[in-house]
Amino acid sequence: MKTPCSIAFIGLALSLHGLSETLLVEAEQFSNKGGWGVDTQFIESMGSPYLIAHGLGGPVADASTTVQIEQAGSYRIWVRTLDWTKRLGRPSGAGAFELMVNGTKSGESLGSGPSTWTWQPAGQVDLKTGETTLALHDLTGFNGRVDAILLSNDPAFTPPEHNHISDRKSWNFRGAPGEGEDLEGFDLVVVGGGYGGLGASISAARMGARVALIQNRPVLGGNGSSEIRVWAKGELPPNEFALADIIREIQDRAKASPAPPEQFVDDKKEKAVRAEKNITLLLGHHAYGLEMKQDAIAAIRTIEVETGKTKRISGRFFADCTGHGFIGEWANADRTMTAKGRMGMSNMWMWENTGAEVSFPHQPWMLEFDAKSFPYPRRGHAEWFWESGFDKHPVRELEITRDWNLVASLSAWSAIKNRKAYAERDPDAHAKARLSWLAYIGGTRETQQLLGDVVLTGQDIIGKKEFPDALVRTTWSIDLHYPQEEYIHALPEHPFIARANHGKGVDRSVGYPIPYRCFYSRNVPNLFMAGRNISVEREALGTIRVMNTIGMMGVAVGRAAALATLRGCSPREVYSKHLDDAKTLWRMPGSTRYHDLDELRKALEAGRP
Repeated sequence: MKTPCSIAFIGLALSLHGLSETLLVEAEQFSNKGGWGVDTQFIESMGSPYLIAHGLGGPVADASTTVQIEQAGSYRIWVRTLDWTKRLGRPSGAGAFELMVNGTKSGESLGSGPSTWTWQPAGQVDLKTGETTLALHDLTGFNGRVDAILLSNDPAFTPPEHNHISDRKSWNFRGAPGEGEDLEGFDLVVVGGGYGGLGASISAARMGARVALIQNRPVLGGNGSSEIRVWAKGELPPNEFALADIIREIQDRAKASPAPPEQFVDDKKEKAVRAEKNITLLLGHHAYGLEMKQDAIAAIRTIEVETGKTKRISGRFFADCTGHGFIGEWANADRTMTAKGRMGMSNMWMWENTGAEVSFPHQPWMLEFDAKSFPYPRRGHAEWFWESGFDKHPVRELEITRDWNLVASLSAWSAIKNRKAYAERDPDAHAKARLSWLAYIGGTRETQQLLGDVVLTGQDIIGKKEFPDALVRTTWSIDLHYPQEEYIHALPEHPFIARANHGKGVDRSVGYPIPYRCFYSRNVPNLFMAGRNISVEREALGTIRVMNTIGMMGVAVGRAAALATLRGCSPREVYSKHLDDAKTLWRMPGSTRYHDLDELRKALEAGRP
């Protein structure tokens, strides 16, 4: 029997002779993902993108890939995963799956056991040099998840304890994140491809600025994409400033929220971005850190989800359009967060009549809902008010919030399919109904606010306070969400149905103009923001957070960034020294285009922008 000391000696000897091999295989980089989806929402809390078997109760098709084994030998295998229902205090094993190596199951079934993200042992196999096939075989269709796989023939190897992208860059074994190219010379680097990021990127590019747009999903639109399906709200009223033109070009035509995916026009949004020659679009790139030079941001660090290549993207100005305010947080921007009772995350769902009977088996980890546990989705879809996470941390506990949403939604669907009250209500409709879509990408409403030179309050809006830099018109009411008391009994510790408290409204035909000084950081000198993370107090957040309004923020920011680049000034100095020029740019029709900033400069000098 080998002692720990002898194992360590063998491992050292193998390493000294170059005979040991350890290989990291990131699940999101599998060449064939089968029916597994890529999830990038929780990197800040658990470290990495991962694959999720989101099959709505039917096992998804296998994900598979091939890897090159350089040394023949006996390899131990680990899979980084977790038992997500056990973490919620529910019966475990909802997300069970198997790892197949060259067509044979390796070790025991996974996804059942540890309730935190853990390197779970997955057996030991003898491998020859050359190609080896790995496959993830889903057993349930209920959201099993895999971060990565480790294979090692080093007897002394143990999986790393720290697993964030920044940690993985230091791992000295094959498959760890590699260095990619440096992208330099941008006037504006936009992080986040929702409506704010789209408005900022397109408007800055049309003013002649060089723009990088970083988005960690494969589609643009954020909450307004086909992945989340929140329709674009907020009016586009007549305004002195032509900020709505670009938003009209990209906004959805959804007839409901949610609605079928094509109504959210992902393709139209991407086409609009790709038509701008001044934009470098980085889809599928996750920003995981940044570099500072003195007090200013110098560069954003990203990882390309599909390849594991890291990039350094440098620029003059940066726009935090992440919603969560991550860029501002990493730059140590002044910021604030409501401690408890924030608005939560929604994961909406839809169902349809198939014309034939469809079963949906109740699972032990589901909740025992009845007809009084949740509002019946009368129009064939569950709307925005399927929302939770009010007292959960909006970053560290966000995956838990999403998972409670999944449990609540799937339990509700089980009740609709299997409870006598629903069967008697409409036997034919419910027997033939199929759950057609449930978003595993959530739509979050409130995280933290990055503070600017003006922190807009609800009282400012209600009292119609005037500002010299009044700009983007918000038309939504002061709309804050709270748990719906009628349904709290169904899951008291984790309310999942919300009500909207619509406070005093804003005249939708006119709107209230948000000042420009809410759109840049007061202490990070080259940071703009556009989105729900701008400089407002909580009541004001209730009105500014809808997508058409956020999109117009982006347009204002993009044009201000172009002017700041042209004048060699800060975002603050756009207000203090160049406000008249800024207003000139903000008045320009959305279709106005300049090849570069020099052409814009000549137009301004000639008085004919």
